[in-house]
Amino acid sequence: MMETDTPPRNAKRVRSLFISDTHLGMQRIRVHQLIEFLQYHDAETIYLVGDIVDGWRLQKTWRWPPEYNLVVEFILAKAAAGTRIVYLPGNHDELLREYLGTYFGGIEFVDRAVHTTAKGKTYLVIHGDQF
Repeated sequence: MMETDTPPRNAKRVRSLFISDTHLGMQRIRVHQLIEFLQYHDAETIYLVGDIVDGWRLQKTWRWPPEYNLVVEFILAKAAAGTRIVYLPGNHDELLREYLGTYFGGIEFVDRAVHTTAKGKTYLVIHGDQF
């Protein structure tokens, strides 16, 4: 098991990370690359932009290997360490839309967010299924 409470000394620190469409629950995803990415990147804000969990697939066949728990543990540990985590549910994890406007484990559930860059530009952050 990997340690999740502190980033490694050589972790790259950025203002924001955007992660989408990981589809935890599907069979062929690159979960080990995602774990490594989370381990070696730290941010002030992490936007989880939909379809992080694939509820459609999990309804058909429950598949949740231990590596998926590591992903969740990394995200929760980052939230506990002060990283702002913003979860914007997509169509495959739409069941989480029932929790919009709430916080769970330090994770904020919203329908949309506005991200402001270091240069002051603003961007609307939503999952593509809203189009």
